[in-house]
Amino acid sequence: MEYVDGETLEMAWDKYTEEEKDDVSKQLRGYFNELRQIKGNYIGGIDGTACDDQFFSHDLFAFGPYNDESEFNKGLVKAWSHNRQDDAYVRLLCRTLLDVMKNHEIVLTHNDFAPRNILVRGSKVVAILDWEFSGFFPEYWEYCKALWRPGWDAGWVKDGLVERVLGPYLQELAVILNTSDIIW
Repeated sequence: MEYVDGETLEMAWDKYTEEEKDDVSKQLRGYFNELRQIKGNYIGGIDGTACDDQFFSHDLFAFGPYNDESEFNKGLVKAWSHNRQDDAYVRLLCRTLLDVMKNHEIVLTHNDFAPRNILVRGSKVVAILDWEFSGFFPEYWEYCKALWRPGWDAGWVKDGLVERVLGPYLQELAVILNTSDIIW
């Protein structure tokens, strides 16, 4: 590990001009596209371990690694419905998940995309921090996780940074945004 001089994008974003925001967004899109070029043959931690993620928050089970997206979705259903099998809302959400979340590529994912984890110097991206949750996940995962509980008033959210960098997965996001009541 080494020290990298810079400030977090979270602190810098609102000071940028539109041109600087576009420049930083393009740099990040390039880096994340490079990550996504690395395909996985399982879903889970970078080292082949279980999914370390708040969406799998039960200490009772290990979640993954999974062989494919179908198994991953069944794992999400298990996590979301644990002790809530009689909840009609949870059952509907799980059915929706199984209908919408399919046929995605499995790609290398940082899994904690947020401006607090990006260091910049001026408008140059100099480091992406916090890789402990990285792994192979469906291509929509990073986008949805970044917009799951971002602080909707933040400038980077209002300016569409996540969409600029990770591209839209709107159907998948609609499912994930409805999990707030059952995850926390």
